[in-house]
Amino acid sequence: MKRFFKYAGIAILTVLVVTALWVVNLLMQPYDNIRIYVSKGPEPEVLISDDFTYRDLNKNQQLDIYEDVRQPAVLRLDNLLGQMTLEEKVGQMMHPAITIKPDFALLAFHFAMGRVDIDAAEIFDKHISHFNFYGAPTPLEIAEKLNRLQKIAARTRLGIPLTISSDPLHEAASGGIAAFSVKGFSGWPSQLGFAAARDIDLVKRFGEIASAEYRAVGLRTALHPMADLATEPRWARNFGTFGSNAQLSAEMTNAYMLGFQGTTLTDKSVMTMVKHFPGGGPQEFGLDAHLPSGKRQVYPGDNFDYHVEPFKKAIDNGLRVIMPYYGIPIDQTDENVAMGFNKMILTDLLRDELGFTGVVCTDWGIVSSRAWGVEGMSVRERYKKSIDAGVDQYGGENDPAHIIDLVRSGELSEARIDQSVRRILLNKFELGLFEQSLVDEDAIPALIRTPQYLAAGLEAQRKSIVLLNNKMADTVALPLAEGTKIFVDGLDADQAKRYGTLVDSADQADVVVLYLPTIFNGNQAPGSDELMDQFLSTILPDDNLAFSAAVLDKAKVYSENARLITVVDLNRPAILTELNQLSDGLIGTFGVYDSVLFEMIFGQFSPQGKLPFEIPSSMAAVMAQKEDLPDDSLAPTFIFGHGLSY
Repeated sequence: MKRFFKYAGIAILTVLVVTALWVVNLLMQPYDNIRIYVSKGPEPEVLISDDFTYRDLNKNQQLDIYEDVRQPAVLRLDNLLGQMTLEEKVGQMMHPAITIKPDFALLAFHFAMGRVDIDAAEIFDKHISHFNFYGAPTPLEIAEKLNRLQKIAARTRLGIPLTISSDPLHEAASGGIAAFSVKGFSGWPSQLGFAAARDIDLVKRFGEIASAEYRAVGLRTALHPMADLATEPRWARNFGTFGSNAQLSAEMTNAYMLGFQGTTLTDKSVMTMVKHFPGGGPQEFGLDAHLPSGKRQVYPGDNFDYHVEPFKKAIDNGLRVIMPYYGIPIDQTDENVAMGFNKMILTDLLRDELGFTGVVCTDWGIVSSRAWGVEGMSVRERYKKSIDAGVDQYGGENDPAHIIDLVRSGELSEARIDQSVRRILLNKFELGLFEQSLVDEDAIPALIRTPQYLAAGLEAQRKSIVLLNNKMADTVALPLAEGTKIFVDGLDADQAKRYGTLVDSADQADVVVLYLPTIFNGNQAPGSDELMDQFLSTILPDDNLAFSAAVLDKAKVYSENARLITVVDLNRPAILTELNQLSDGLIGTFGVYDSVLFEMIFGQFSPQGKLPFEIPSSMAAVMAQKEDLPDDSLAPTFIFGHGLSY
């Protein structure tokens, strides 16, 4: 009982604190907006010099090199950097969050994760020009908010435009905490779904379409794809990977990146921030690295290099921004500190060995909240160590004061800051943001969710479905004949009625279709007494991949009354041994519309997807495998690459 009251008190206190912060944020925004528009400079004028039209970004009534699109990007960069104060430079190194129509749960989550919302005042006060957005807006609401912020940025002393980033927004069904579905964009499967489809051209086409829809609303950086490998089935972030195979992941990561940004950065590009270098998959016991309990990445199979392979191909093909992971690569370097503080990872491996020349942007909140391996350091010391290690930009952080102080005190050189800022600003120039940072809000309906985009997304969903089992005593269970009496559990009954005869109960049906979402058991990491573990473990999965006895009992009852078709969302591997025995047909999905699923069930198309990882036979087999080795469990129920067809 004492433990209950303790956790209840923590929960209540958390809600009260987040609510208070939300209210303060809402109250302060009107004041900040008024202050900005009253006290700050004018918007840039459009001027003409020698028959050349340009934006007078620094409001000096003359054409500066950095304002001249005819000049090489490097020269423009040099000119701008020479005009910047130290404070303006360091502001470029921050990459915090902004909210657009957040719900309370999302706001609470992001606060707990170190993503505290910022307001427009920070563009002026802290010279920040990179933000990632989260929330649940429409495309038009995104564009309206980002246009408003870009107009504010244009009124700063140098008129440096904003670069706005986002996590994935195109999932037909949200696959996890860092993948979302924005109503108004086209709908696609998860990354795992693309891996199941095994179609490189399709991945590139997705990147082209998603890039076009991002650009239409003002988003110019994709905080994806994940090049991590799903070698540890208990890891909560498997949903965002291309599966367990390094070669497949490398090919798909490259195609994804090529679709989003093209062969070079231009005004038609959306930069991809490939993550999480050097591979976040081998989490000890599958625990999540956002939590203190999950800070260790382990390599019992001595397979570190395997996880680096997908990143190598991306780097060789023009990757401009990369994100290291939270975890500590245990005993792989000369000190056991997290990737973002590890010089052997970021400088020796990433820059010197692999030749990466772009921006290193940390995962969110590594300085303020998830400083694994350097917990005893002050925030100021963490900034110093991470910059010395090779970091250029800080995801989720919005306080440049410590870095400014480190330079003022002589502990960091301004030349080192210039090195990072050059990398950051070069991308802005090549993206064409200095010439055009606003989007045409009226044009959005014609630029997103077009019939062609929708059709391409539906085709990708179809290709991603994996038929795992199709059995009966004398024939096959699938496809179903039109008109079959069907009972549906967990899916849209209206979609089932397009092809089958819907009945009210399982005992009236010839076939029961049971849908099971991604296996999820939100329990605290064993033995943890950390506040963050206690709070976040309620929304992050634990290490149990087995369905509950209640679910299995329900499936057993269904199977005794009718033929059972079981559909399992496999955006996290699951133990399917019992369900495979009970089901006449077993289907794996990776984020698809119910309409697409029923098309497949009733034979409108033949499934062709292949598993992007193996399906272990038991939790005992999972616990016996090694975190860094792909597909190494004993006697898996389904092997990597398994998939049937009609």
